Parts: sequence; C-alpha cells; structure tokens
Amino acid sequence: MRYIGSKKQLLEFIEESIKEECGDISDMVFCDLFSGTVSVASHFKDKCAKVYANDWEYYSYVLQRNYLQNVPEDIDESIIKNYNGISKIGLVTENLSPYGKEGRMFFTEQNAKLIDGCRQKIESDFQSGVINEGEYYFLLCSLIESFDKVANTTGVYGAFLKKFRGTASKKFELKAYKPLKGKSGVTHQGDSNEYIKEIKGDILYLDPPYNNRQYGANYHIINYIAEYKDVKFTEKTVDGEKKESKTALYDYNKSEYSIKNKALKALEDLLGNSDFKYIFLSYNDEGIISMDDMKVVMSKFGTYSLKKKEYRRYKSNNHEQTQENVYELLHILVKEDK
Repeated sequence: MRYIGSKKQLLEFIEESIKEECGDISDMVFCDLFSGTVSVASHFKDKCAKVYANDWEYYSYVLQRNYLQNVPEDIDESIIKNYNGISKIGLVTENLSPYGKEGRMFFTEQNAKLIDGCRQKIESDFQSGVINEGEYYFLLCSLIESFDKVANTTGVYGAFLKKFRGTASKKFELKAYKPLKGKSGVTHQGDSNEYIKEIKGDILYLDPPYNNRQYGANYHIINYIAEYKDVKFTEKTVDGEKKESKTALYDYNKSEYSIKNKALKALEDLLGNSDFKYIFLSYNDEGIISMDDMKVVMSKFGTYSLKKKEYRRYKSNNHEQTQENVYELLHILVKEDK
C-alpha cells in the first residue's frame, strides 16, 4: 500500500539499531504504537516473543488484524476466488466513481462496481458464518491492498486525478495478502496516548505523524470502504447552495502530533506513561518537533541518543515521481527505573 512515511525502506536500519541497543530481542515484548501499514510490527513478528500494534485508523487495524494477529496456517488463500468478478452498485460506485451524482473519480465505474460487489459479499459471508473472523480480516486486508493498486490518486486519497491513467484504468482484481510468519500478535485500534497506559513490555517503537498532514484526511477513502457505512460528507455553501465535499471528506480523527503547539506535550505525556525500557522514535528532519526539543523531552526520562540515516524517498509532484534525499532520525531513550 502506498503510504506517507512508510518505513519499508528503513526496516534493516531500525532492526540493527534496536539490536545494537538491546542485544538479543527474541525473548522481548515489542510494541509498534503508531502502526500505519503495520510494516514495522510485521517485521518483528517472528523476531520477538510477543508483538503489539496499535493505530487510530480503522484501515490500519484491518491490516494489523490480518498481518499480525492471523497466522499463515489458519488462512486458506484459495477462498479469494469467491470474491472476484462480482459487479454490484453500492457505496463506492455511488460516491467514489463517475457513476455517482458528484462525479468523483477515485475509481473507474467498472472498478467501483467490482469493489462494491467484493465488499458486500465479504460482509454477507461473515455475518452468515460462511467465513470466520480471521478470514474476514484477511479478505478486508486483501481488498484494501488490491484497490489501492487501481486508485486514481497520486498515493494519498486527499484528492483524485482528473483523468484515469495507467494502473487506475486497469481492471480491479482481488489478490491474496496473507499474514506473515510468526506468533499471533496483539492488535488494537485507539488513541496511542491512552493505550500506552494499558500495556507494558521491553521495546516501544514510535512513528508518530511528523508534520501537519492528518492521516485521517489523507486516507479517509480507505476507512470508508473498509467500514462500508453510509456517512454524512462534509458540506460547504457555494453561491448559497450546500454542496458535498468534492473529495468525499467526512469527520475523521485529528492527531495532536500533527498540531505544532500540541505535539511536544502529547509526546511528553506518552513517554511519561510508557512502561517500556527501550524506546525508539522515528522522526523526519522536517518534523514539527525540533531536534533540540526532542532531545530535551526524551532526556527527562532517561539516557538519550540519536541515530541518523540518509535515504531516498519518492515524492509526488505534478503526477510525476521524483526522488529526493531526506534524513530519518531515530531518537533512542533508555528509560530509568522509577
């Protein structure tokens, strides 16, 4: 799945840094508190004794539930064939394709109908007991990963493109995305600053938002399809007439980590409430919390150090992908015993 701030390129760097600080991690409890696409939690699934994951967004919980909590031997990926090629009109067709009254272009009409047909059958089969909970989340995860491949966007869902090009014009096909090997993990959807009070372990990995982009606004379409509930889209008045959001935006979770005057306090509260000895915080050198402030607040709770990794990331610009070098900062805190 295309995702802002994905750590797939940096997994080796993160693992090496953690092992350098912690030594043998095979008997340790690991938590990925801002899990996103679950790439970090999944990477450590077979490397630690137990892995926790959490995120505010429902789409992330779906990915967690399949990749982390499911285990490969419990999922028969051949069931995927039962959910392909079903064309129905539903929420996606009516609200996210040119078929609908708003004429939105997140998906072609054909693909929207196929996504609707797939999503409706998944729900129907789960409610009637044809599939179990693990299979339900395997199929939902596979749906998210598959429709992302034909979405008419630049990688985020804050807007759609004005023309269907490239992969967006290809026919939607549901493909299997199986859980990864390792012990079944613990999954959760909720506020990280509240969830941290309920858990404890050895290694806490933090990857909070680092700028003012709200993930709920950039990925609301994925939540909309995953939850598949009719919602009231945001409205604004134009020439005296109320009009729905052109991008199908509706109420979403707003993270304090994306608000400049609240992010540092939120982080301090989280660190203070965490019951983990080793804390590793990924942050970009463009982040709204300065390096000086980060060092000061983390040093309040123990011994602080910093690792830096230069890497290339792809950035969307006028529908073309360009490369730029950025630095990933890994702030490390070894907490002192209370």
